[in-house]
Amino acid sequence: MNILETLYVLFNNKRFMIGFGIILFQLLLSFLGPLLYPVDPFSTDNPPWTPPNEVYPLGTDRSGRDVLSMIFHGIRNSLYVGVLTGLFTIIIGIIVGLISGIKGGLLDEILMAMTNIVMLIPGVLLAILIITYIGYENARLELVALVLSITAWPGFARAVRSQVLSLREREFVYLSRIAGYNSLKIAFQDILPHLATFTLVSFVNYINLGINGEVGLSILGLTPMNIMTLGKILYFAAITQAFILGKWWTFIPAGLLQVLLSVSLLLIATGIDEVFNPRLRGM
Repeated sequence: MNILETLYVLFNNKRFMIGFGIILFQLLLSFLGPLLYPVDPFSTDNPPWTPPNEVYPLGTDRSGRDVLSMIFHGIRNSLYVGVLTGLFTIIIGIIVGLISGIKGGLLDEILMAMTNIVMLIPGVLLAILIITYIGYENARLELVALVLSITAWPGFARAVRSQVLSLREREFVYLSRIAGYNSLKIAFQDILPHLATFTLVSFVNYINLGINGEVGLSILGLTPMNIMTLGKILYFAAITQAFILGKWWTFIPAGLLQVLLSVSLLLIATGIDEVFNPRLRGM
């Protein structure tokens, strides 16, 4: 299929369109919301524990922070962490997987040994060690994404390597070797395009992992305190016992949006897989 045919099939896929619609809606909230509702999400000048009303559409938390403003900023920053996590994971995984698979030999053994070691590292423990060492005051969202990707890339790298081991025996690779291309040029120019669909689906899934991972780290208090995310909203709700006190407006909207983000990304990944996988498209 050419690009236009691919886009036509993609945008006629129900799962992809539902997921795309949800995430587009949240993107609009994250970018237009702060412009239409310019309230500081960290301002504590408002009355505490205010239920949703005409002045505060989603109420305030115990410190007086405006929940609607928190959500507008939180969506954008959570998506930012997710996209960065996906990019870091894919880049590291592709480099390690391609080089390991195309080179083979001792280099392959070293890279796979390193990959196996990283897979054994507990992600939460690594996050605690890194952020504690750097200091909470210096922690940034980029660091959160990097910490999440450090323990996420080995699985992707191993999958890339296994596909490279299969593809390097194909005829087009032999022709490139005969033409005098070196291994790295063959890997990135001839083999990598064949991994495009798998890489794209994996990228979407790792965005999902980054968003959910940020929530987990935030609830543990391991993300920047001066940057609002969906996870940070749930963290504030947890430490103020909003769940126990029944202050539903401080955690249900953020939790619902986080779940919708995860569902939309899962639908997008499934839709892409269906479009580019002939067996699934025919079902």
